Amino acid sequence: MNSTLKTVVFWFVIVLSATLLWQVVRTAPGRDSREISYSEFLSQAENGNVSRVTISKGEILGTYHDGTSFRLVPPTSQEGMLQLLHAKNVEIWFRDSPSGEWPMQLLGTWAPLILLAALWFFMIRQLQTTQRQLSRRQDNQP
Repeated sequence: MNSTLKTVVFWFVIVLSATLLWQVVRTAPGRDSREISYSEFLSQAENGNVSRVTISKGEILGTYHDGTSFRLVPPTSQEGMLQLLHAKNVEIWFRDSPSGEWPMQLLGTWAPLILLAALWFFMIRQLQTTQRQLSRRQDNQP
């Protein structure tokens, strides 16, 4: 592979890694919502301020009527909470960890790290090649 092509690939990998890392940080779930206590959640629901909740195994993500979002850890028994939400006409969604999404989440999380590791490996190999070439030149000089 010639030097120009190596340089282009090198910079392409750097830009791609930076873009993927930025996407992972920017789209991390729950980053724009504040965590609230369960008692605050119940009082907001009783006052009719909650418009939508998405309940999963380890987290409840919700939205108030004014558009702000919140998150909290769900209790083990959710029957009373569900009755309250239903009585207050809150839109309730349940989400399990879908099997179709985890490969993309894993790829989105690990891809920047894998690309950075590949970049590091490429740079180390380039450095070793350059050092070998320099030592050969020094050995061949009279």
